Amino acid sequence: MLLELDVLETRRIADMALEARKARGQPPEKVPESRLWRPAHGAYALAGSVALRDVQRSQPEMRALWHAIMALPRDIREKTWSVACIGAGAATIRDWDGIVAEAALLTDDELTTDLADEPDLHDRLARGLAMVRKAGG
Repeated sequence: MLLELDVLETRRIADMALEARKARGQPPEKVPESRLWRPAHGAYALAGSVALRDVQRSQPEMRALWHAIMALPRDIREKTWSVACIGAGAATIRDWDGIVAEAALLTDDELTTDLADEPDLHDRLARGLAMVRKAGG
């Protein structure tokens, strides 16, 4: 199921996710006025192509998490995604082979986005790893 390296890498991502979650709770950096638009009623709003998620992704902790996930070998990224699914309750440990097969169908960007954009990634990975460990994997 999970090799020791897989567990260590997943724990590292979980730790980084905890730091990213803390950063998500901080107010985003000031948005430059050039990225704002003024609708007819006069109030400023973020331009339609700039989502809050993009602003959050600009935070150093989020960028570090994103790059760390992208740097994982594909098989470890798939297993990390699978552990997160188990930790979220979307699957059980008995579904391991199916969940890993489902992860294999996702693109690198989909895997990374699913993991990096999950605000509760740390908790999901911690729960998932505990469930895998309990099952002897």
